[in-house]
Amino acid sequence: MTQLAHRDSSPERSFTSTAGYNGPVLADVTCPTGVVYVTVDRSAEVAAVRVLTQDGPDSPAGKAVRETTIRQNAEHLVVVVPDVPQGVGGFGNVSFTSFGGGATFINGVRYDGPVSVVNGRVISGGGGAVNMTNGVEVHITVPAGSGVRYRSENGSLYTYGPVAAIEAQTNNGSVKVEQVGRLKARASNGSVKAGTVTEWLDAETDNGSVKAEDYAGSACRVRASNGSVALTVARGASGRIEARAGNGSVKLYGVRGRTDLDVDATAGNGTVRKH
Repeated sequence: MTQLAHRDSSPERSFTSTAGYNGPVLADVTCPTGVVYVTVDRSAEVAAVRVLTQDGPDSPAGKAVRETTIRQNAEHLVVVVPDVPQGVGGFGNVSFTSFGGGATFINGVRYDGPVSVVNGRVISGGGGAVNMTNGVEVHITVPAGSGVRYRSENGSLYTYGPVAAIEAQTNNGSVKVEQVGRLKARASNGSVKAGTVTEWLDAETDNGSVKAEDYAGSACRVRASNGSVALTVARGASGRIEARAGNGSVKLYGVRGRTDLDVDATAGNGTVRKH
């Protein structure tokens, strides 16, 4: 069941599964501009979704909330958030270009004079800070055993609790995962950070770091074109570990003396350290 409500004059869309299906789902989320939070609740039997924005009801983000599509067919939960039009500011990571003369371009928008950015929002800088957007927030609660598929242009994904599998891609944003079985993540301008990985890891960034704090899988492939790679390998890990950094360092912890691992680590302009 989908409902549209208003919270402090801002729109909010909510959904709770009533399709007669109980159990794990694949949360398939498209959110071009905003942040997605996925929480695994072991006590939950069905999935629940909240879509909201801190912006006003007449804002581009408010319109995106109202036009969000949420549907579920058995174990497939689909959330599609329309894009927030460009030119009204940015959300998440921002791209800076300065041509001198006091002008700075951030995500294609010109700002004259000093510019300050806090948590991805331009809060000062000429008249360019008018009509900035907080973007859209998507909060999803899923039962244990669920997976996530995520796509974004300007946004980030955060997951909490043990997710079975995650496939994530964002152009300007980060992927941060607390615990996962299988993780495939790509961030063009942003970082990929995982807590515990129990099966396999495939992560890549163009401009950002890759970090896994407790890797216990059997296959690992991590690459950072412009950024560092840091991987802590648990005793239960096995198989091949491939780590690449183009412009940055590679730090591998827990691999020294491990004849049961096939480790291949390189850094183009940086150091490789195995501990």
